[in-house]
Parts: sequence; C-alpha cells; structure tokens
Amino acid sequence: MNTKPLVAALAIAGAGIGGYWYYSPYLSIQAMRDAAQAKDADAFNDRVDYPKVRENLKAQLSAKMVDSLGTTGNADNGFAALGAMLGMAMINPMVDAFVSPEMVMRSMQQGDFKPVPPLGQDNPTGETEPKKVEWTLERKGTNKVIARTQEPGQKEPNQNFGLVLERYGFADWKLTEIRLNAAK
Repeated sequence: MNTKPLVAALAIAGAGIGGYWYYSPYLSIQAMRDAAQAKDADAFNDRVDYPKVRENLKAQLSAKMVDSLGTTGNADNGFAALGAMLGMAMINPMVDAFVSPEMVMRSMQQGDFKPVPPLGQDNPTGETEPKKVEWTLERKGTNKVIARTQEPGQKEPNQNFGLVLERYGFADWKLTEIRLNAAK
C-alpha cells in the first residue's frame, strides 16, 4: 500500500489549517472593517465583546484620572479630591453611554475614537468619501493582537489608538479593548 499520497494530503491539510489559524486575526479585522464600511451592525457586533470593551475603557480612564490627580501636585487640595471623586463617579455611566455599536463601528472606519457628530454632519470636513484606514497587527502571544492605524507613508503605526482582539476558540477573534493614548 502506497501511503505517500495520504501523507502528502495530510501535510497539505495541516499546513492549510495552520495557515488559517495564523492568519485568522487578519481575516477577522478585515471582516470587521468591511462590516463597518457597509454599516452592517449585526456582522460587526458578532466580533465585539462589548462588556469587556466597556470594562477595559473604564479601567483606562480611571487610571488616567488617578494619574492626573497625582501629577497635579494638589493631592492635598480638597477641591481637587472632590473633582476626582466626581470624575470617577461619572466614568462608568459615560463609558456605558459612549461605547455603542455605532461608536465602535465609527472607530473602525476612521481609526480614531471620537464622539459621533450630530445628525447630518457625518462628514464635517466636506470629503465625499471616507478616508481609507490601513490597519497593522501586532501580535502579543498566540491569543491577543493589537490593531493600529498606519497612515500611508508613515514608518510607525499610530500608538495613540489601538484595538485589541482576543482569540475565542480556534480561529475566532473578538474586539475586547480600545486602547487610547499609548495605554500599555
């Protein structure tokens, strides 16, 4: 019995499965980008873990608030402490309201995390077509990638904004974090 064809077929199948596994985050980010461009919320939402995104964004903003309180030198100032407490109390409802499917899709389209403009002002710069955003992926182990925007002609991707995707299952990826201002 000649087993060479069987071994070759298994090797090709194994290489195909391994290639799919390795390139699955690229395929996922492309599918998210296509769904965002087509404004297909259902397809986009299948690839986003909104509770994790909200929780991670709340943690980032809380840490920034604590850092800014410590760097102002007014830690002993009662008004600064009151302002920090009010700010911390506002973070949770603000993030819950701000992180919506429309907002995350807009971030994917534009490569930035900004508030949604009022109705009728989707394109305030007067551009007729939205800018094309190029995404680069940085692997952080086997189960996490960070997608960052990169402008044409730039050597380095934008470190002030990133989308973190985590592996769910064999080759399924979901957005779990939005990183702002070079958060680690």
